[in-house]
Amino acid sequence: MHNPPLATGRGAGAMTLVTLQPMPCGCVAAIYRARPTFVELELVEAKGPHCRFYGHRTGQVISLGVLDMLEDGAPEPTV
Repeated sequence: MHNPPLATGRGAGAMTLVTLQPMPCGCVAAIYRARPTFVELELVEAKGPHCRFYGHRTGQVISLGVLDMLEDGAPEPTV
């Protein structure tokens, strides 16, 4: 199954959905990967109906990180 890109355009990479994860509060987190880079973005995809965390809003970024280049089948760097 191919996931459509979130954003495309001149000079922009595609954001590909990696996984959806339930959070203990009832919200759902989505992890996206920016291609062709090794950057991952985790955000609140859906607010849980009983979530009490004011900061959990749909579309809010939870974390932003850089993947280890050896993950995801990337070639090993040469020295």
